[in-house]
Amino acid sequence: MTVRRRVRLAWELARAAATMVLIEASLRLSDLPATCRRFGVRWDLDSAAPPAAEPAVLPRRTRAAVRAAQLVLARWPAGDTCLRRCLLLGHRLRRLRPVLRIGVKRDAAGEFSAHSWLEIDGRTLDPSASAYAPLGAAGR
Repeated sequence: MTVRRRVRLAWELARAAATMVLIEASLRLSDLPATCRRFGVRWDLDSAAPPAAEPAVLPRRTRAAVRAAQLVLARWPAGDTCLRRCLLLGHRLRRLRPVLRIGVKRDAAGEFSAHSWLEIDGRTLDPSASAYAPLGAAGR
């Protein structure tokens, strides 16, 4: 890794860690829509459209920000939950106008689980999103 890339990654790590502290505080002190607005992440809890099958392709310039977010969340004391990951990545990629989606599924034992993911231009960043029914579909 070149010196320039190391410096860029160190800068992105510092930004991701600082942002994650603020996200954590916001999640604990306010609701999800307020947190999304605060960090520039759009959300769609009304659409019943299933997640796109094809994955989103991120521009090369976003690699350092995505890698830094992964590294920070891997060591985050509160855990690497899908919602925290989406909020941090959504904030760091906000120029691409990502949309936060939340879905649910029932496993073979009949228990529900929830998952959040980001979509950019209608394409998901999370390949496991297709296993979940979006919340907008739950009300129909």
